[in-house]
Amino acid sequence: MAGNKTVDTEKLGTVFPESTPSVSSRLKAFRRQFHTVRATAGDTVHLPCRLSPETSTAAREVRWFKGTDCIEVFQVTVGSGCEGSGKLTLRDVKVTDSGQYRCEMLGEKKEEMSVIHLHVSEFKLVSRSEDVGKPSHVEPLKPTSKQQSSPDFGPHVFCGHDVTLPCYLSPETSAVAMEIRWFKGTDCIYLYLNGQVTEGRGYEGRVSMFTDELQRGNMSLSLRDVQRSDYGEYRCEVTHGGHRVKNDGVRIKEFKLFSLPENNHSLIPQPFAVHAGTGNDVLLPGFLSPKTCAVAMEIRWFKGTDCLYLYQNGQVTEGRGYEGRVSMLTDELENGNVSLKLTDYHSDGGEYRCEVTYGKHKMENNIHLHIEAPACFRRFNKGPKPVKTPKERKRRASDSSDHRPKEPEKPGRRWSNDMPLLDM
Repeated sequence: MAGNKTVDTEKLGTVFPESTPSVSSRLKAFRRQFHTVRATAGDTVHLPCRLSPETSTAAREVRWFKGTDCIEVFQVTVGSGCEGSGKLTLRDVKVTDSGQYRCEMLGEKKEEMSVIHLHVSEFKLVSRSEDVGKPSHVEPLKPTSKQQSSPDFGPHVFCGHDVTLPCYLSPETSAVAMEIRWFKGTDCIYLYLNGQVTEGRGYEGRVSMFTDELQRGNMSLSLRDVQRSDYGEYRCEVTHGGHRVKNDGVRIKEFKLFSLPENNHSLIPQPFAVHAGTGNDVLLPGFLSPKTCAVAMEIRWFKGTDCLYLYQNGQVTEGRGYEGRVSMLTDELENGNVSLKLTDYHSDGGEYRCEVTYGKHKMENNIHLHIEAPACFRRFNKGPKPVKTPKERKRRASDSSDHRPKEPEKPGRRWSNDMPLLDM
């Protein structure tokens, strides 16, 4: 009968060394880098094999493989500190260059440093016609960097106007036989397939492509009568011969009204506060973003629900009580400056609203005006003191004495009517 056996756990790593990964093997796995690179035929691709200071001083040779074929060898000088020198550059890549690439470092031992999957497409989608046919330099993103999930490229458009979302095949290729889809978010708003067109719900009669331009690879989408719900991100997707490519996205952006002309409007508090002293002039700021001419727009300034200034068709109307006291810098309208100048004010503090209308598009911005009295007035002009009767003065003295800390009585002395009396 077999008895129980005691296992010496300290010897397990010696008997079965492969069952317990060593620190060095874990470091090797940590150092190995995995990337996916997407490129287009004609691009220049840079495949990194980044050597740390430790590996570069121990390395003798760096080898690059595609599949099992060794395609490049770099000789490394010991102690040269050649971090990153194992980069492989592929120029004028072709679709047949797609595949898996490996970088190995040979020193005292062989170590796999990098594994990269390269995908080369026949064409790509670009948003600028001047970029058609231009080769790119492609390399993997750094671990700390991220692709822009929400593109900022695109036109600013007013509601009710038309807009074209640009998209072109590069290099210039006919798109007549391709499947083309345009998306807003996850909704397909336009499909071109086998020469037939399907328009998405809510976009019927408002979206189209320049079909006579498909031969030249122009797949731009025309959107008519822009609604407020149309603002946002759009993407084009093309499928052909088993390949599917997408563009980086185009964003339809809205014209807005802000209190400051800076670019970073997210830092502007709402409502924007303006502080001013009585009797002076004050400027209530308003700026169109991006900068655009406001000469043909309708501009209204309100205090509460009362319209105190109207600019329309080059004519000005001033509200009751503000005649001769409100004006705009009309020579600045060309630059989108719709600020209002308010003169000789005393009790005009409160909420103001600027409203700019252009066709179907309306923009608004709120400003809070704080009126402050001059410092000398606040300090010295407190008004006459009210006259108090003897009864009120006595009651006030009694109230204040109740809150005064009481002093401990001394032996042989008592207080009465605020006069000390001695005990005899």
